[in-house]
Amino acid sequence: MGAHQLTQPFSDEPYDEVRLPSAPLVRVLCQLKFERMSVLDSPVAARDFAAALSSSYPYLDTSTEINMLIGGGQVMPQSTHQPVWRLRSGDKSKTATLTNGSLALETSSYEGREAFCEELHRVVEVLQAVVKIPTLSRIGVRYTNQVTGAPLAELSEYFRQEISGMSTASLGRAEMLHCLSQASFTEGAGAAGGGFVAQWGMMPPNGGFDPTLPVLAERSFVLDLDAFREGVGIEANPAVVRSEALALAERAYRFLRWAVTTRFLRQYGGDV
Repeated sequence: MGAHQLTQPFSDEPYDEVRLPSAPLVRVLCQLKFERMSVLDSPVAARDFAAALSSSYPYLDTSTEINMLIGGGQVMPQSTHQPVWRLRSGDKSKTATLTNGSLALETSSYEGREAFCEELHRVVEVLQAVVKIPTLSRIGVRYTNQVTGAPLAELSEYFRQEISGMSTASLGRAEMLHCLSQASFTEGAGAAGGGFVAQWGMMPPNGGFDPTLPVLAERSFVLDLDAFREGVGIEANPAVVRSEALALAERAYRFLRWAVTTRFLRQYGGDV
């Protein structure tokens, strides 16, 4: 098969897996959403969850979630009094975040989807021992890439034209400062189906597109991929969650392999 560029982003086209040791990933995130649980209205359950993970996530931050309400032409932050528990690994590369309604695992040091989903399985297993969540309403896996440096001068050599797009256009006297595109997709139907949101484009120095991500001091090209499944009655069993997350991660990787060229794979350490 070889490390070819896929012809379609959503298909069963075969490919050879190519590991990218120096991939421009700034974050990989999996979030599970569920209905509010009465047991999580008390801090006791969250403390038990934190204690059970303390050997691998020794650092704890707590905060209050803020909602932004828009009305009368004004944006007003409103405290929902929703506690947020953030558990960080010893090297600060992994974070498990718990609220009454969601669990997220994120990492800035990605070692592949098998290892990431295995860690997700472990964290969900700990939560289920404390809370017993019956079902999920959503599971999503998101990959955020930010390309910097020399590749920005030759984006069309690294991304297919549908992605590089306006960022590689000849503009005469003008210089592009910011360009962000977004596309939403649905794949399949019913409980087996899923959604996908892709964002891509050029970011200026100190410019961002997601308030949960740190901004970079230099120009960058973003490729943000969010594969998800949502609906009623997604099983919250840890093994099922791992399987679902693996499938979503593979969907995001397949889109990546459609979006990027062989030169991109080589640039970031791929053996091709």
